[in-house]
Amino acid sequence: MATLSYNPSKLRNHKPQSHKPISSLSKPIKIPFSSSQFYTLSPSKFNKLRLNSVSESSVSLPTNQPPLTSASDNNFNEEEEEEIDDDPTSEVSYLDSETDPDSIIEWEMDFCSRPILDIRGKKIWELVVCDGTLSLQYTKYFPNNVINSITLKDALISISDDLGIPLPEKIRFFRSQMQTIITKACKELGIKPVPSKRCLSLLLWLEERYETVYMRHPGFQVGAKPLLALDNPFPMDLPENLIGEKWAFVQLPFSAVQEEVSSLEERFAFGASLDLDLLGIEIDDKTLIPGIAVASSRAKPLAGNCLVSV
Repeated sequence: MATLSYNPSKLRNHKPQSHKPISSLSKPIKIPFSSSQFYTLSPSKFNKLRLNSVSESSVSLPTNQPPLTSASDNNFNEEEEEEIDDDPTSEVSYLDSETDPDSIIEWEMDFCSRPILDIRGKKIWELVVCDGTLSLQYTKYFPNNVINSITLKDALISISDDLGIPLPEKIRFFRSQMQTIITKACKELGIKPVPSKRCLSLLLWLEERYETVYMRHPGFQVGAKPLLALDNPFPMDLPENLIGEKWAFVQLPFSAVQEEVSSLEERFAFGASLDLDLLGIEIDDKTLIPGIAVASSRAKPLAGNCLVSV
């Protein structure tokens, strides 16, 4: 019997607040953000301001000259830090210090408007980037009048520069309506864009951010459309290169499916598997898994095309 529940232990401390940052701070770098800046600043000044706000934070404080503080000052600083940490208008810039930056070769990304209005009554956009284990976490707000591939490309470069990690080989994204902008930005940087609904860590993080960040934001728009509403296109005829010679509805025991998945992990076949542990799905080995078997003289190209379309 299959059961579905989220398994937080699979991720490396799912909540950003609990991570150890790459710097000497005890918490991730969070950049205070105000939507009023969108009203007066041009895009170039806006980007400059964001970088200045990082350099002027406590990150640049020399560690060999600690400031003199009293007990009351310490208590005040702790309260102020907790208040900033809970600020829904702040941004996140984090890389796990225990993770090798070169090992993060695939990112998951969402670039879309949020149910948050600025002082002009316009929706704020947000870039959210992570990896499969949330060892990398990055968020950045944008006004709606600078949304294009150039802005996205510059933001991706900033992630690499600010956190000291190389650009990834692939970036997965699930919003088809953003495919043009994302594809153009990625290709200009030599990154392979991968449309995919298997952005599991990203989707779980966005789900969490909706409750802990967006709903608490002063500009939150009550009654807005669901943030994670996925496309549900109309049925279409299969392209000729995806039509096999014979079709059959089949069932395999879960143990047999696991054997097929192991071939992916051992590089005997191409493709990707679904991380059931991450989703908290537990399935008995004898459980029958339904599927469709396609017989074709072009089996390998057919499988490759089907994989790309998933």
